[in-house]
Amino acid sequence: MQAIARRTELARLRRRITDIERREFTGLSAADDLACGPVSLAPGAVHEFRAGDYRDAPAVLGLVLALAGAAGMQRAQPVIWIGQTRDAFHEGVPYGCGLHFYGVDSALCIFVHARDAKAVLWAAEEAARHDAIVLVEFWKPHRLLDLTATRRLQLGAEGSGARLFLLRDARDEGPSAARTRWRVAPAPSAQDPLDQRGLGRPRWDAALEKSRDGDRGRWVLEWDHEQRSLIEAAPDSRCVVSAMADRPSEKDTAVA
Repeated sequence: MQAIARRTELARLRRRITDIERREFTGLSAADDLACGPVSLAPGAVHEFRAGDYRDAPAVLGLVLALAGAAGMQRAQPVIWIGQTRDAFHEGVPYGCGLHFYGVDSALCIFVHARDAKAVLWAAEEAARHDAIVLVEFWKPHRLLDLTATRRLQLGAEGSGARLFLLRDARDEGPSAARTRWRVAPAPSAQDPLDQRGLGRPRWDAALEKSRDGDRGRWVLEWDHEQRSLIEAAPDSRCVVSAMADRPSEKDTAVA
């Protein structure tokens, strides 16, 4: 716990230094930053979140929705969610009660289902020019999502003050102009104080791999849905099941 307190204090001091040294031209202050555990995410920027494995995509989406809900605590903003039509057809569409758990008002959500990658990027550029929270799903590598495209998104976000969350797959190793880049995986949930066998607060294993402000690190983040904030979780001493392992399905075949 002392280590967490020291990291929190160090993060607070870094935010003060960052507030002094940057963004005079935008009129934004450190109060506009969004806390993501011990790290803050600045507005007017692209923040990239990658799934460590294809099975981790739901965890990435959950963390980004938590960030959107936390941002909504500061001030009400539209949430523009952009993806491809085929992904919505195969994976489904957001559920209102699930959005409410993360503090996202479905009445403020605008869903854009584009026909292809080119249309997704066009819609993302248009959305980045507005003061909003923008979620862009790009789960498959594509040649159009390159350094030039992400720079255009970054420039659009800088001009409007938007927060643009770019969701990508770990297999997509293309360059990016994002201000921060995260790799996210699920973590065992917190213990429910009212039910020892129930599910507690959701947690994520989040690694900050790149940051223009120099921050790096890896933390377990926990979503407090009552306070609508992401906090660094204390170490979990409970026994948990072992990590999932890939193996041939034939070994799991039952024998009569």
